[in-house]
Amino acid sequence: MRSYYFTVTTGRAGQGSFTAFLQRNVPNCYAAFEEPQIKSLLPNPLGHYERRLRRRFVETHELLGRGKVLSAFEAADEAYLDVVAARRQRFIDKRLRARDCTIYVDVSKYFARGLHKALLRRLPEVGLIRLVRDPIMNMRSFLNRNKDFRLDNSAPEAQSNLLRLAADELDKGELYLWAWCEMYLRFDALVEEFAVERAVEIRTHELESAAAMTAHLDALGMPHGEVTVCGPENTNLSLGFGATEPGASDVATFWRFLDRLPADIRARIPYFETYQAKPCP
Repeated sequence: MRSYYFTVTTGRAGQGSFTAFLQRNVPNCYAAFEEPQIKSLLPNPLGHYERRLRRRFVETHELLGRGKVLSAFEAADEAYLDVVAARRQRFIDKRLRARDCTIYVDVSKYFARGLHKALLRRLPEVGLIRLVRDPIMNMRSFLNRNKDFRLDNSAPEAQSNLLRLAADELDKGELYLWAWCEMYLRFDALVEEFAVERAVEIRTHELESAAAMTAHLDALGMPHGEVTVCGPENTNLSLGFGATEPGASDVATFWRFLDRLPADIRARIPYFETYQAKPCP
């Protein structure tokens, strides 16, 4: 029997470290990091055009959880999302068969962007993992990347969201704080709606604690031996985007955003109850 696990996360929250942890510690597990990825067969500059073509027609944005999936989620187009989810399930099961594995862990920010409900309706034996990072650190990491926010996120004012805010009133940092809150809320909503029994919250710093990660694996029902952990991976640094070092302006952005949150929403995010928003020294 196969078991399926999905992360609900903003991204920039330790997915690479978590994938490596699973590969070391959970036998019979296929940990898929933001798949389908594209491994070009041709050298650059031809490889650049190969990647663009394959993302459009083979390992598509939609199969990943981008593109039309985001607009369909905003429009509540369940029929379209169900079609893509069926394709995604076939993609997953094909890779499990190829690797002779029975445990699939989708370590990706894309699952909860639009395909989450359609996949949970289709798949048996599903577990959920809220992979969460300090919100200011998370925001700063994204800002260092200087990416197009709408490439990976729906519009904050979309009716399909749990937290609806006007995007034109938010600066770029606040957009990522909105995504942090929205993913936090979506995890809780999915656990409740689909009665998910195997659900845990893993905070990024816990990836360095063998005791904490052992407890999380046990709660998820994942087999393991003696758990080993390693230090964090920083792909921003390895890719030349600079260290994640928030400053006073980032803290000010956080408090400004927090003031925008309706009281009922803030009460649904217990993470903030003990959170200390301090810039790095």
